Amino acid sequence: MVKVKINAEERKVTTKHILRDLRQKGYVPGVLYGQKIGSIPISLEGKEVQKIDGAQLLELVLPDKSYSVVISEVQKHPVKGYIRHIDFHQVSKNQKIRSEIPIQVIGEPEGIKQGGILQLGERIVEIETLPQDLPNHIEVDVSSLKLGDKYTLRDLQEDNKELNIISNDYDNIIAMVAVPKDNVEEETNESVEGNLEGEAVNNQEA
Repeated sequence: MVKVKINAEERKVTTKHILRDLRQKGYVPGVLYGQKIGSIPISLEGKEVQKIDGAQLLELVLPDKSYSVVISEVQKHPVKGYIRHIDFHQVSKNQKIRSEIPIQVIGEPEGIKQGGILQLGERIVEIETLPQDLPNHIEVDVSSLKLGDKYTLRDLQEDNKELNIISNDYDNIIAMVAVPKDNVEEETNESVEGNLEGEAVNNQEA
């Protein structure tokens, strides 16, 4: 995958007053962590943060050196939703890492034409892989799902054998085509009526 390059500056002071001033000037404070480098306080311009846009593997460029990194945590304003702080973690191209990847559902299920309703479940999946193999997202094509069908994490792993998906329950549903409630009630009523008719015939014969 292509690494997205973002530029940042080291910041020496981390008081609340300085952080507030940085944000007012359009900067986003952050920290770069690494096993050999410890922690380096940094700041990024807003336009640099916009470059990330869902990218998983990044090249963080500081004035004296650049680092291959992934995002480990993003803090957003609880009301306004803008990014207040970003933590980056330095990675090695030879060491596997775990990362949460968004699932992108595409296609229109066949079951929709049969009156079904598409319901979505898991939207993020955790995988373990080398940093350079991290996908920005994983596509799930649900076009073949018929009425009552479902697509699970187990199916995702089967369709993407090159990925090592991490989960406590591989039966968790990503997408399913649910049968509308009215259809279920109608089928139930027809079944009950059929049973009653059968009982009536049996009683008459008796």
